[in-house]
Formats: sequence, structure tokens, C-alpha cells
Amino acid sequence: MMILPLAFTAALSFAPLAAKLPADQKPFECSRCAAWNERVEPYRLAENTWYVGTKGLSSVLVVDDEGLVLIDGGLPQSAAVILDNVRKAGFDPRRIRWILNSHAHFDHAGGIAALARLTGAAVAAGRDGVVALTRAPYHPDDPQAGFGVASRYPSVKHVRAIDNGDTITVGHTTITAVASPGHAPGGMSWRWKSCHDGTCRDVVYLDSLNPVSTDAYRFSDHPAVVAALRASADRLAALPCDVAMAAHPDQLPTPKDAATTPCAAYAQEGRENLRKRLGKEDAK
Repeated sequence: MMILPLAFTAALSFAPLAAKLPADQKPFECSRCAAWNERVEPYRLAENTWYVGTKGLSSVLVVDDEGLVLIDGGLPQSAAVILDNVRKAGFDPRRIRWILNSHAHFDHAGGIAALARLTGAAVAAGRDGVVALTRAPYHPDDPQAGFGVASRYPSVKHVRAIDNGDTITVGHTTITAVASPGHAPGGMSWRWKSCHDGTCRDVVYLDSLNPVSTDAYRFSDHPAVVAALRASADRLAALPCDVAMAAHPDQLPTPKDAATTPCAAYAQEGRENLRKRLGKEDAK
């Protein structure tokens, strides 16, 4: 999800606080940033998986005896909140080996530069996402590229490019990339297993499927992007999926029946959102 920022520099009321922060942690201002960044207590999603994000921006910690993997970094000002939640969950942030990104927009990638600096973790993202992460704020083919430099967030110096099916392994835990482009070029969902007492569950971190753009952008004029969104929805719906978390936690629907996985319900909602968007464009 993307909300057009109303103000992109630190407000005067934040100036004394922001002046004391490193550049990669200075607050990013937008119409929903304060609400998104509200603190929530960390909680366990699965045996080896913790929610450590903020109220409106997900960040998930995958735990292995050999180290930790963090998925998504919220806003620049989210970095401190995320690290606090990692500690509250009982883990040392210095054990984070990798930081993975769903897609390179300010509300999911804004805190990655600070998190990488503070933990020493390596960073990985979808191949096209690397372009936006290292040059911030957008890949040129992003439907939201029209928001321009006003949406700039701290860039990340070194990012490993990931393709569909590539894996990140820490100890006995392997996290597999699932290509989910459309909302943003290079979008990636991530899946892994959570096992306890001989029983394993499939866990998925879901990238956004929302067709969000500037007012001037028409998805109808970009059939490749529409096709990418549809293919991403189909790919996510087909995943084995016992436990899921969306990049925005409030965008994860409750399955209507026991036969529908959380991923399939999420994919169906994405398809419906795209249908509505294309319908609005056709009506103009």
C-alpha cells in the first residue's frame, strides 16, 4: 500500500529530535506515518517466527540457533522500534544475519539502511528492487515513480539481488523467495517452514498486491504490469500456506472457510482490488 506523503521533510516540531539522529533514522513524514509507526508488543506467529513490526508496517523475525533473519524495515523511524521489539522478544539484534525486503517503497524499505548499519546484517531483495534500494526512491517502471524524489528514503549501499526460487539459509532454516511483482518491480514474498515436535507448518510473508499509483498512471495502459499482478496473485494462492503475514498487517483477510489458505484469501482480495481499479479506469 502507498499513501501519497503530505510532507517529506522533518516537521519543525520534530527538528530538535531529528537533528540528533543519524541521517538514515530521521523521521519520514507522510499522512499515515505516525499511525503506521505506533508501537505494538512483539508476538509469536509460529514456532520460529515473531512479529516485531509496528502497528501498520510489518516486520517479521525468523529465528534459528545459528542466527536471525529480519523481513522488512518499515520507515526510517521504525528502525529503533523494530530493534526494541527484537530485544523484547528475547533476541539480540546483533545476531541478525540477513535483512530481506518485500518491495522498495519508503514504508517497507525506509528503515533498512539504519537496520543494516546497526546490526551489520547483509541485505537482499528482488533484482529490480535492488535498483530502487540502492538509488532510492523508485525503479523507473514503478507505478508510483511519479511521486518522485519527494518519496526518497535512505538508500542501501550493498544489496544482494534475488530471483524467484532463490534461497537464504541460516543454520537449519531456509527462506525461499517468491516473485511477487506488480505493486512494485522486484517485489518478493518469502516462505519458510516452522517445525516443532516433528510437526512443520508453512509460513509466508506476503508482498503487496495492491494496484496503487499516482493519479496520472493508468494500469490499463501497462498490460505487462497488470499481467504481473495477476501472475503474482496466482503464484501466492498456490503456495502451501498455514501461517501468513502481509506487508501491512491490516491487509491480511480472514479466510472464509477452512479449505482456503491465508495466502489464497489474500490473493483473491488482490485480484478483486485490481478488478476494481481497472473498472474505475474504464469508467473515466
